[in-house]
Amino acid sequence: MFNKFKTWLNLTALCLILGLCGWVWYQSQMISSLKAKNQTQAQTITTQSQTIASLKAEAKRNYQLTQEVTQSESKIRDQSDNVIRTIQTQVKNVDAHNAPAPHNVIEFLQQSD
Repeated sequence: MFNKFKTWLNLTALCLILGLCGWVWYQSQMISSLKAKNQTQAQTITTQSQTIASLKAEAKRNYQLTQEVTQSESKIRDQSDNVIRTIQTQVKNVDAHNAPAPHNVIEFLQQSD
């Protein structure tokens, strides 16, 4: 009977050891899988960070270009307003039938070509 108990104990210990080995193998596979997933996510984060940085730089450049265009348009609008004011003053002071066009009008028309 002691022999039977010893055999049963040995088989139980063997099953326990094999079960623990299987559990350790399964856990190591899970860790490897999680490491691979973590690396993939890190690469995705790096790529997205670079994309965000380039989009921010592009947005900054677009803002600067918008400011330049706005300033140019404002300058041109001011020039045309000045020409219009000058024309009104000169037209009031000169007989329109026999007078040549105001100098500012000629310059403005030449610039618009």
